[in-house]
Amino acid sequence: MKTIIKRDRKELEKRRLVAGKMFQKGISQIIISEKFVVSRAAVCQWYKMWKKNKKKGLLSLGAPGFNSKLTKEKRNNLKAIILKGPIKAGYQTDFWTVDRIRDVMRKKLRINLKYTRVWNTIIDLGFSPQKPERVAIEQDTKAVMTWKLKTFPRLKKMGRKT
Repeated sequence: MKTIIKRDRKELEKRRLVAGKMFQKGISQIIISEKFVVSRAAVCQWYKMWKKNKKKGLLSLGAPGFNSKLTKEKRNNLKAIILKGPIKAGYQTDFWTVDRIRDVMRKKLRINLKYTRVWNTIIDLGFSPQKPERVAIEQDTKAVMTWKLKTFPRLKKMGRKT
């Protein structure tokens, strides 16, 4: 399984700011790249940004891309809806599917996300995928346990050819 490393933007920014102080002191880019264990090309980019805007040029621009439609408040609302259960959300059966959660997000939170993004959101909220155990309505659980514990072991012994 591939490990995903989340980058701490503040830590990366601190590293660039320290490099900016080193640029100011006249320390070479090669030494800076060795100190921070980064490519020379990266340090060259830092230097260009520093040369153009000094400290401002080395500050983090924040997360790339658009702001998420799923705000912190809406994430909390979604988690509360999931925890209350699908019956409270208006479904006949008591199990969630990604399509149902996607439908609830559309109706109650006014957010329309793709299937994969909904799946990732569910995982991010701390829920795990689980498959419901299918049991026949007519099944007599006591009879099944008796069969598993008494009858089945005898049948296994009869089948052996030792």
